[in-house]
Amino acid sequence: MVLDSSILTVALPHIASDLAISPGHLPWIVNAFAIPMAGLLLFSGKLSDRYGARPLLLTGTVILMIGNFIGGLAPDMGTLICARISQGIGAALMSPATLSLLSTHFPTGPARARAFGLWGAAAGSGGAIGVLAGGLLVDAATWRWSLLVNIPLTLGLITVILALRTTGTPQTPDMARGFSGRKERLDVAGAAAGTIAVTALVLAFATTEAPLFGVGPILWAVIAVVALCLFVLVETRWSAAPLIPLQDLTGRRLWVLPAAMFLIGGAMTATFYFLTLSFQINQGLTALETGSAFLPMSVAAFLAAANTHNLTHRLGTTGGALASALTMTLALGALAGTVGLNTTPLIIVISVLFGAGMGVAISTLADLITAALPTHLSGISAGILTTAQHTGNTIGLASLVALDLTTPTNTHGPAFAGAAILTLTAAILIRRNRQRRKEQFHSPVQEPHPSNVR
Repeated sequence: MVLDSSILTVALPHIASDLAISPGHLPWIVNAFAIPMAGLLLFSGKLSDRYGARPLLLTGTVILMIGNFIGGLAPDMGTLICARISQGIGAALMSPATLSLLSTHFPTGPARARAFGLWGAAAGSGGAIGVLAGGLLVDAATWRWSLLVNIPLTLGLITVILALRTTGTPQTPDMARGFSGRKERLDVAGAAAGTIAVTALVLAFATTEAPLFGVGPILWAVIAVVALCLFVLVETRWSAAPLIPLQDLTGRRLWVLPAAMFLIGGAMTATFYFLTLSFQINQGLTALETGSAFLPMSVAAFLAAANTHNLTHRLGTTGGALASALTMTLALGALAGTVGLNTTPLIIVISVLFGAGMGVAISTLADLITAALPTHLSGISAGILTTAQHTGNTIGLASLVALDLTTPTNTHGPAFAGAAILTLTAAILIRRNRQRRKEQFHSPVQEPHPSNVR
């Protein structure tokens, strides 16, 4: 999924030339994937709890494969955008399902930390690998292979899912039926309001440069606020089976962790974006060289996340998340001071530090958030996590691009400094969550979730 979202990054100039796409419309090649994905993640998480994670994973993978096929053969911009929308819908179905499966297969213990570490390794390294693969394919063939290359990958994944369909998924007796023992109705009104709210919020930032259907950012923001208010009313007053247990989230103050993931997501996307610009414009690298420059970061993210269980064994899951956010802050601060210099090797070394922190942050926050809610809500907890991350991707990038445009230089140093502020704020939130859990641990009334003892 991450590969699919990033592999077109270095191919965008070639796509614009081949399909005669104007610079004002080119960002919609990226937004067409990101917007439906962000908007549908919450509803997808609920579907995963209701119908099972594995069917959602299989369905999403098939839709993603179809989108890649259509996009790879697209004759014009409209077809390509429709294909990217299909990819975004498929990814939205897949993403919460993957985390839900991990949560149910690995409820507690070191195996859970190792599993989420590998998940974080894939998520953390997929973006950099996508940039590298895109550069290779653009130089060796054509931009179309940036999409077509994913077809055999998705076919392989579909084969594995079908082959493992008889292994069974551990689940609680009440999963997908609620505690009453009967199937709950889908919260269609809440799902619709939540989807509109997230989508409109993302569009409010995505349309800052060019309106969509004649609607500018202010009106999209108004729509987002109205839909969000309606969503809260539906979830707290009108729905018998709410999409999100808002009262539980408020009572436990679990909003702190999704907020941290929101900030981490914004910093990650902005770092990839501004590093790409810096390598190609300021450092004079080609598309292939730019992709190669991201490879050390990718390797660092993969190795650090895959070995997260060793770190959390010493520091605990929350301690690992805090250390990773501070590591990202340190790296971003160093980039802010050096990115304007003609020192490509030094920038690559600093990006390795950022990649290591990123890989651990993704896996530890995913572990914490999915463990914070009961097992029968694993899908919706995954939906909350991924929605926070992907809305953070769009809003964080748009905010830092606006900040960068206000500075007289083109070194992008202020943008990296702004990203450092985001990760530092995330670290503060993680520490706040850690302190809250310490208070719960010493409370004679409340006991922490078993998987959150550390």
